[in-house]
Amino acid sequence: MCRFSRRILFLTLIIGVIISFFTFSVVDVQLYKLSLLSYVSEAEFMATYTFPDDFNNATGVDHFIVPNIIHFVRFRNFQLGFVDYVVLKAAMRNHRPDKFYYHTDIKDAKCEGKYWEWVKNDQELWSRIEIKYIELPTEIFGQKLSDGWGLFHGSDIARLRILQKYGGIYLDNDCYVIQSLDKYRKFECVVNWDENQFLGNQVIIANKNARILPLWLDTYKEYHSDKWYYNGGERPTVEILHRHPELIHRVKGNFGADTGVSVSVYMNPQMDWRRLDIVHLLMGHRSYLDPNYKTTPVFDENNIRTYPYPFGEMAREVLDLPHP
Repeated sequence: MCRFSRRILFLTLIIGVIISFFTFSVVDVQLYKLSLLSYVSEAEFMATYTFPDDFNNATGVDHFIVPNIIHFVRFRNFQLGFVDYVVLKAAMRNHRPDKFYYHTDIKDAKCEGKYWEWVKNDQELWSRIEIKYIELPTEIFGQKLSDGWGLFHGSDIARLRILQKYGGIYLDNDCYVIQSLDKYRKFECVVNWDENQFLGNQVIIANKNARILPLWLDTYKEYHSDKWYYNGGERPTVEILHRHPELIHRVKGNFGADTGVSVSVYMNPQMDWRRLDIVHLLMGHRSYLDPNYKTTPVFDENNIRTYPYPFGEMAREVLDLPHP
């Protein structure tokens, strides 16, 4: 019996060692896999996402499918102005992206100037900034871009290509973020498309594999260099969205794309701007849209302290300035 018991004990010991080795090997492999996953960036992970024909952009999904990256495009000028700084601070405070990508055609672009120094002094903000070199498009499908509007048409093209490469949230440089945009990161592609208007391309939130992006670029095969917004908004609305509205999650009004909304921040003290998610400030158009433009043609950290219209309140809030 004693000899038999020893045999059983020995076999049990051997089996236990084998089981332990197998168990720890599996755990070790799983931990290794997890460690690898921790180094996979969100943008790279999104590359595996594909959209079936029946994907529901009305309801979206219950998890994020758009990386939390905000993209700005700055062609020919990499200096930050006061309004650029306000817009950056608003996006940081009210949305908090993982990264801000500044795409520019300025080689070896340097973050210099007063407002860049302000960004650098805010470590939480500065740590999120990345500069990406991109060439300014000068042609599309063999067609030379407009001599007069080439910079703007090139930006329209670049934003689509950027989203195809990274996915994320594209914002015009004068889009002031008011609310978190996370609720829109659960859709394939999100754009503002007001009733009886063309889509707005100043805000585009998209997965890099969004089906509309290559279709949108394909509309440039018929490029009209003499029309400001034909390829940027008119043609994709008529050629794509009128036929396939299911390709986007449609936002009506909340991205502040309507000209009447934009102008209100410079003339309507009673404007309820907080109900919106974003306001397109139309800074480049103030000279002929803002009736009070001549009084304050340029905003800065001094005159904004007493500016009586909604943009003053918006800027003071994100800069933590006292209200007059």
